[in-house]
Amino acid sequence: MSQAQLDAIDRHILSILQRDARIANTELADEIGLTPAPTLRRVRRLEEEGIIQRYVALLDQKQVGRDLMVLVRVSLDKQTKQGFEDFAAKMQDRPEVLECFLCLGDIDYLLKVVVPDLDAYQHFLVNTLAAIPGVRNTASTIVVKQEKYTTSLALES
Repeated sequence: MSQAQLDAIDRHILSILQRDARIANTELADEIGLTPAPTLRRVRRLEEEGIIQRYVALLDQKQVGRDLMVLVRVSLDKQTKQGFEDFAAKMQDRPEVLECFLCLGDIDYLLKVVVPDLDAYQHFLVNTLAAIPGVRNTASTIVVKQEKYTTSLALES
């Protein structure tokens, strides 16, 4: 897949939408210096091209009772296409797994897991992760404090 061609206005639109996806089109148009109609056309094009994949609400995990974040390094027995596909499919189905990265190096996967507490994590580790055929090893790191959190990509040229 080739990189999209974005001009300065597209980048400005994307930066604003990353900050506030609920901004009214008229406000967005004012911020970028266009009228509402061409602004809306640009946003729709960015959506249709898949540059804007979706709009979401970001929640405070502690306020919704998800106090524990764990980064989990996973190694598989065999690095086969089927093994990777099977593991990734299982992680897609797990709501406590927020992110799953296929890695190169000394581990096969890195997971970001968010659960209510240590008991819930132990249950996930023992009954879900360790029960997956082909999982050779896991190593968990409990996150004490998140020093930075952003979903915004830097869009400078």
